[in-house]
Amino acid sequence: MSKFLQKFGWFLALVILLNLMYLLVLVLFSPGFKKIYQISQIRNQKFEVLALGNSLALDGIDAEYLTKNGINTYNLAVAGSHVATSLLILEDYLKHNQKPKLVIVGLSAAYGKAYLNKVPFNNPEVEFFYHPNWKENITNPPLMNFQWLSVDLLKIIISKDHRNATLVKGQWKTKKTIPDNTVYKGNSNSVIDYTDPYLSKIVDLCRKNRINIILTELPGSNNTRNDLPFVYEATLKDNTKFPVFNLNNYAISSGIIDSSKDWLGVNHLNQFGGEKITRYLLENVIHNSEITKIKE
Repeated sequence: MSKFLQKFGWFLALVILLNLMYLLVLVLFSPGFKKIYQISQIRNQKFEVLALGNSLALDGIDAEYLTKNGINTYNLAVAGSHVATSLLILEDYLKHNQKPKLVIVGLSAAYGKAYLNKVPFNNPEVEFFYHPNWKENITNPPLMNFQWLSVDLLKIIISKDHRNATLVKGQWKTKKTIPDNTVYKGNSNSVIDYTDPYLSKIVDLCRKNRINIILTELPGSNNTRNDLPFVYEATLKDNTKFPVFNLNNYAISSGIIDSSKDWLGVNHLNQFGGEKITRYLLENVIHNSEITKIKE
């Protein structure tokens, strides 16, 4: 019996060691995992602007560009996340840091309804760092919980583009280019539902903290864009009206983005496209809109 317990103890120790080693590898080499760890540890910062959203905002809102233009910015967007995750991250940030002057929520209707899905879903990486749970880590250890991240690690090993990509002030930057060869379909009757309660909570949280907020639809590939106005009113869950700045408008975005040079993949901008969209947002919304003007 003692030999069995001894062998079981060694086996358990090996399992724990392998899981700890896997976590270490993820923190060191998986950009998304490393970013979420870093943002969960942000303390005593004074960023003027924060960006929230999913992967479209992660790629498309260039915090470094805004910072170089005099507005200290950090991109808190998380790939594959729901707007509920953005609310969680913003609430945690406000507990530990000076409140920003402006929050930009990068919406992604071009990519589908995932970000504003009527059924909220958790991001396992965010839950791991923001809601640590020893029982969950035992029943669902990192090697199982994050096994899908091994694909990202493999891409880094075999792909020069992935190895050369960087996270700069929270934004995923890569020069990798995959042209957008899709064709605009003329989506004139697009109806976008903004009644997700978590989006209303983000807007309300910013209002209560006297933080200006921009809701912006980020551009997708040609076939996912629309001809809704550049500025239109969205009806939130609490029936309040709030402006949305529509960078997914085909006429506007096609004048900003080069379909042959500015895309990383379907609906996702590379660093060239991200800088162009951010420049347009700065010049035409952040600087010029009285609704969202950063106040001293």
